[in-house]
Amino acid sequence: MSLQALWRTGFVAYFLLLSWQLLTPVTIVSAGSWDKLIHFSGFFVLAVLAMLAARNVSVNKLAILLIVYAALTEILQHFIPGRSFSVLDWVADTIGIIFALLVSSKAIERFPFLVKYVNSV
Repeated sequence: MSLQALWRTGFVAYFLLLSWQLLTPVTIVSAGSWDKLIHFSGFFVLAVLAMLAARNVSVNKLAILLIVYAALTEILQHFIPGRSFSVLDWVADTIGIIFALLVSSKAIERFPFLVKYVNSV
């Protein structure tokens, strides 16, 4: 299995875990006062994995897809017992996505050898 296939598998596994966490009535994580940081970090990790898994997709396209996914999960939470729609959660998700994609893009620009390492077999 190539490293690229491992990144894709990791992305899909994390995407499914995050979706399950966001769309079930009972959460594993008790957010409390850390709620926005949890949203930020959850989508930060998702965006980094997306960028590693889909090296041929533009950063702008990834950003749009992930931000729409974040909005969709927030909208769906409105219909789940014990969950609620929150614009601030979506903002935290979006900031996590944008920050991850910016950091990843800048790291690749600054250290071009990372592309070869990330995409190697």
